[in-house]
Amino acid sequence: MSEGNDYQPEHIDCFFFQYQTHCEEGQNCPFLHRESCKSSRDVCLVWHEQNGCTNHDCPQKHLNREVLRKYFLCNQENRNNYCGQRDCHMYHEKTSNFDGFYRSASEVPVLAEERRIEQNNFMKKNFTQTQISLQSASQFIKVAVSFIRQAVGDRKLSRDRGKQYIKEILHTVLFLCHINYPSFEPQDILEDSIGSWFRKLPDVFEQYKTHLPTRPPYTILLEIVVGYKESDEIERMLDFLSILNRRMSVEQNAQDASRCGNSLCFVSTVISCSFFQDVMRGTKTKNYFGASVSCFGKHQKEIMIDILCYHTWNDVISLAICMALEHVPQAILFHPEVHSIAYQMRDNPNRQRGMINGKHHQHTPIPPCRKCLNLFPDIGVDVQQISNAQHWPYGNCAEVDSLNRLLNDHGDIFRGLTVPPEDQFTLESLKHKRKGRLVHNLKLFNFQLGNSLLFYRPSEPRNPA
Repeated sequence: MSEGNDYQPEHIDCFFFQYQTHCEEGQNCPFLHRESCKSSRDVCLVWHEQNGCTNHDCPQKHLNREVLRKYFLCNQENRNNYCGQRDCHMYHEKTSNFDGFYRSASEVPVLAEERRIEQNNFMKKNFTQTQISLQSASQFIKVAVSFIRQAVGDRKLSRDRGKQYIKEILHTVLFLCHINYPSFEPQDILEDSIGSWFRKLPDVFEQYKTHLPTRPPYTILLEIVVGYKESDEIERMLDFLSILNRRMSVEQNAQDASRCGNSLCFVSTVISCSFFQDVMRGTKTKNYFGASVSCFGKHQKEIMIDILCYHTWNDVISLAICMALEHVPQAILFHPEVHSIAYQMRDNPNRQRGMINGKHHQHTPIPPCRKCLNLFPDIGVDVQQISNAQHWPYGNCAEVDSLNRLLNDHGDIFRGLTVPPEDQFTLESLKHKRKGRLVHNLKLFNFQLGNSLLFYRPSEPRNPA
């Protein structure tokens, strides 16, 4: 960007109107309040070169780093090189991280040509991994859609329900690819079939940048598999999932193999089975299956877990995960004989068949991580050792998903928390924090936020705004 341009306020977009929920000055604000460019990340070339643009409906921003520094830079950051105010709405060039509070630097629009050069340089440096990521997304959609159509053909799913599942999976994958870096467009993933998909399911393409998914893609697929198999027998379920996983795998070299099989981690690597067994009465619930959160990247995983806490999970599970994310893990107390067993789903040709209760099993349980036992200390695990791996956040584990499903159908197995929540840790206040981090992370990826969070509903042909 050239320095020293004489941009006047009447030709400059208001930073608060563009990047905050509103501008407190309202009609008295000397800067432009334009809706036409709110979703743009690019600087208007005419405005940049001529110090102004006469098109009030211009689709690109009349902002750059120079005017952001001149008119909107936080005073504390300008004077002290650091802002310690949590609710500061000014422009920030530096990241803040204090007392558990995190705020990233503010977004800065750039010229489209500069962005293109930056993305091309990234693509050249990461060509192999980028291609694998695209193939992973495409392969997941192909396998999932093929299986859904098979289920409809076998009359295990109604045609309408099958269409809803396809829409939900497609929307979720497109959303995750949109918040990936680099961001992938639908035509990158669907290629020659993009026209057919758009004609059949226009609302998916209209809403993947404006409406949030409600669960990860593999969790949707797992629900379909459970209904299709019409059985809760663990070995049959895991065998079938293993077949689907192999069909979704994308060839990669040894250096790339650490990225969960699929580069964007759409394939969950752990499946959990939870159930309640009343030994005295001789009764047992069906097996409830859950999957680990299947997406790649720190911010992307945070986004999905916050969506689950804020919108999707049972209130009991949400409360426990929300408190744990605030560094106050609360143990959920279940009635005795609640079991949750996890299984590793990475395909290993040298894997040995395990022995459980004197029987051979293709899939052997893996130990729960310490985070699971912090949350669920009495889930009746059938393995003695404990995994202390801590690199994933609370809420990521498959046990959370399967226990959530069990609780939804059998709320009486929950006996309470070990310690009552403190006043500042009500479910409402904790969900508000999750929403705050969710909104913050979504802004990093240019997700189009309105005045409230919108969630995609595949059963509705057009979602109300």
